[in-house]
Amino acid sequence: MSEKIKVLFISNTSKALTGFGKNQKNVLRLLSQDERFEVIEGANGVPFSSDLKTPWKSYGTYPVEGKVIQEIENDPHKKRLASYGNYTIDKIIEKERPDIIVGVEDIWAFNWVKKKWFDKINTVIWTTLDSLPILDQAEHLAPKVDKFLVWASFAEEAMKKKGYDVETLHGAVDYSSFYRLPDEKREELRKNHGLKDSFVTGFVFKNQLRKSVPNLLEGFRLFQNSRKKQNPTKLLLHTDWPKTDNSWDIEKYIKEKGLDRNDILATYICRSCRDYSILPYKGEEIKCNHCGHEKGFVTKSNLFGLTEEQLNEVYNIMDVYCHPFTSGGQELPIQEAKAAGLITLVTEYSCGTDSCYEDRGGLPLEWVEYREPMTDFIKASTLPSSICERLAEVDDMAASDKEILVKKGRACVEEHFSVEKTVSRLKEILLGLGKTDWDFNFEDVIPNYQYEPDLNEEIPDQEWLISLYKNIFNKNLKTIDVEIQDGCSLIKENGRKKVYEFLQKTALQKAQEIKNKERLLEDYFTSKNEKRIAVIMPESAGDVLMVNSLISNLKKKYEDYKIYFVTKTQFFPLINSHPDIENLIPYESGMDNLLIWEGQGSWEGYVDIAFLPFIGSQRHLNYMHNSLDK
Repeated sequence: MSEKIKVLFISNTSKALTGFGKNQKNVLRLLSQDERFEVIEGANGVPFSSDLKTPWKSYGTYPVEGKVIQEIENDPHKKRLASYGNYTIDKIIEKERPDIIVGVEDIWAFNWVKKKWFDKINTVIWTTLDSLPILDQAEHLAPKVDKFLVWASFAEEAMKKKGYDVETLHGAVDYSSFYRLPDEKREELRKNHGLKDSFVTGFVFKNQLRKSVPNLLEGFRLFQNSRKKQNPTKLLLHTDWPKTDNSWDIEKYIKEKGLDRNDILATYICRSCRDYSILPYKGEEIKCNHCGHEKGFVTKSNLFGLTEEQLNEVYNIMDVYCHPFTSGGQELPIQEAKAAGLITLVTEYSCGTDSCYEDRGGLPLEWVEYREPMTDFIKASTLPSSICERLAEVDDMAASDKEILVKKGRACVEEHFSVEKTVSRLKEILLGLGKTDWDFNFEDVIPNYQYEPDLNEEIPDQEWLISLYKNIFNKNLKTIDVEIQDGCSLIKENGRKKVYEFLQKTALQKAQEIKNKERLLEDYFTSKNEKRIAVIMPESAGDVLMVNSLISNLKKKYEDYKIYFVTKTQFFPLINSHPDIENLIPYESGMDNLLIWEGQGSWEGYVDIAFLPFIGSQRHLNYMHNSLDK
């Protein structure tokens, strides 16, 4: 038998109760049983040194080094990159030497393009793109990875319109626990929860702002008003009800819309006996009506909820499932509801287009566009009038027509969302990529900044640029890569010579950075037993010169301190002759953290005082200086 293909998956930990976590668990469970593959889990959000106790080899990806923790804790961007494994992935790859790396996260998780191994081993991105316009990160990554997968066909269509080779592969989530119960069992459940003669609309969701709760409440109000003389109508919101900064104040909207709070139901779970009841919302930590625990009943949270068997019962209590949202990657409860035998009403946008039509057991909800502040994403505001119309349509639908839609919904889940089909297609992709022949040499390759191209060579600009990148940076680019497209535009504006000079300068800076990396930061200091000041000014010739003019005054204030100046290497010529500067230190990412320089807790730091004049104190902490500054 040939050697196994080693595949490293980077995603939410397989123990997480998230869509990514469930996908990770199901994919690795099936792949690890196939003798053709050896799987390794990179578990995002878990410390690197953790023992995950999985049936396959696994690593946490969150850094544990004290210096790194201090660096990322005060920088939200770095902290997010750390949560996606960007700080430890190199270690895992160097140790395990995988043939293929599969990243399964939101698109902003992948800061991989800059990694040494990126174009040396087979790479797969499997991501959720849920809104238009498509993010630049996706367009930048798509032509560079060996396989680009998305969770919804909405994203595939948008990317293909831009010329990218993309395929939809739905998340591998196990729906086998969700099915329609016998009618007598369903009736018994409804009776036990006081819903025997009610028409129950349900929504299973995490209480977050992209779930359109106000729209649903208004649509339900309109529906109730149209049904006053018929059976009672109820709305079950299976969610985490407590208000936070990033969730809906559901109680406020119920009152605002004049709804009877007894008609809007919550699922309560007892923290003691773990039984549940469906009741009007009365706050958290109320008395359990099963075991009598005085503060037992709470609504679900990310860490506490129903078992899948119990959740299947909740779906079976519903008459129809309604899922209005602004956008989404796959929205797992929609598929669970279909599997449990419900007609699903879903917003006709984003991943909803994979589930909302009649041939897939659903009815589409109409929406109007709004633009999300900051990102300018197109988002959907589901029309309450459409929610009302669709609820009425299901309520009035003949039993035989309902059964047809229900069967189509189950077939949709089996055909498009089953674990077996998803993993089967993934296996085909991995086998097609096969083994990697890289020697896993992580040493930096110094760019050939002395390469001189023929500026007048009679070949198209695209080919000329591809050759230039290959000869200077040893990078294999394609015509669809952003570097080539942007480079051709710059050639039209400025000519080949200007573009070459820019790339040559970039290569020279990169070569200098590689040489500097061989030195530890400690190597730049003159001696161990000295008082030190670091002045950090990363860039801008004007700013560097301005700070340089103040160094003499600084030295007068701190006569017994040695002054070290930190800036990017291209600015060294502006300051390297100053008599009061002990040494120059190349600026690198992460050097804008005061606590790294001056120390905190058990970490003593590198210097006694660090001045970071380019950062205002309102942005970052930069004024403590161990109480030694004058």
